[in-house]
Amino acid sequence: MKILIENASILTMNSQKQFVQSGYLFIDKGNVISYGEGSPPLELEFADYVINESFAVALPGFVVGMGNILHYLFQFVEDNTVFDMLSTLSRVEFETVLEVSLASLTFHGVTSVVTVVRSVDEKFLQTLATASTNNWTRVRAVIPISLLPTAQEYEHVVKTWFKGVVDQDAIAKRIVSLGILIENKNDLSRLSKELVDAINSSKTFVYIDSEVFAEGLPLTREINNIVLLNPRPQTTPCIYTSVSDWKLGCGFMSYDIGMLNPRKLLPLLHKALGNAYNTVSILSHENPLNNRLGSSSIREAEQADIVIMSFREPPHGPIPLTEHCIVNALSNGFYTVKTVIVSGEIVFDNGLHLFVGEEKIRRAGSIISELSRKLVAE
Repeated sequence: MKILIENASILTMNSQKQFVQSGYLFIDKGNVISYGEGSPPLELEFADYVINESFAVALPGFVVGMGNILHYLFQFVEDNTVFDMLSTLSRVEFETVLEVSLASLTFHGVTSVVTVVRSVDEKFLQTLATASTNNWTRVRAVIPISLLPTAQEYEHVVKTWFKGVVDQDAIAKRIVSLGILIENKNDLSRLSKELVDAINSSKTFVYIDSEVFAEGLPLTREINNIVLLNPRPQTTPCIYTSVSDWKLGCGFMSYDIGMLNPRKLLPLLHKALGNAYNTVSILSHENPLNNRLGSSSIREAEQADIVIMSFREPPHGPIPLTEHCIVNALSNGFYTVKTVIVSGEIVFDNGLHLFVGEEKIRRAGSIISELSRKLVAE
């Protein structure tokens, strides 16, 4: 689909041209083709879909994690009972709940989710992969290595995960992907040459505590896709899970499920860091870059995971008109999501999720209400 965005500001997260005050952005075949100041060239005006949005900013979509997406819609339930409760649902009901959970994040500007899932249950893994595909939100399911006793078990999990993908484009465009979590030194006993080969063959990302990484040498060095957690000293790619430890150039993700919501996460980061640009950059640039997931900048030939935030009806204060004011508004969560684009596909526009309709959202509400009622009755 050819998409033209015009009259919007553009926060590129691209050091060559960081900010466009008022300009255009043209997307085709899932990638950014061109962008710039002012009006688009004449040949770009015949797009399939035109978004003319002044008092708005386009920027790379938010990447969040590492809370368990299972728990996001069930924050009223203790962690150890969520899975048991959801296991009573049919596959269709489970899929509905997961799709709406992902859609609720899309409403806040999220295009990618890294979620730690402490289960290798076939029904759950397949349903999450299906929900990700149907919702067209990037999901990387990160499974603790402690749940994978052998390389054969890991290969079975990979097959189970991808069996849930209903659109093969979702694999080619990395809408769905897998990760493994190595949390402590005891986990190293699970790591073998056979497992490392299987991990590399499936292009799985391994999230590993930096001290454990050093302890596991030389085997950990053979893993192709490593993301270091809480490294001291800083090295990349890296993710910090404590905001007080965060360092420039690294991503930040929390195990707190509430922090999957950017409207909660952005103000928390802004308050802790005291820097609005760094705050927005973590979700739109550092997290995509360090996870190698989604778009880390807006530039020609880059895949198009883009959100358009409108300030026409700002939640607080006057309409922000300068780069400084726009970044400050975003870092405080003062924005309205106008449009969400993932891999060049419009997922959300003008208050409507185009992949998850209102009927499904209402159905999920009924399912959750019924589960809540049963929980109270017990």
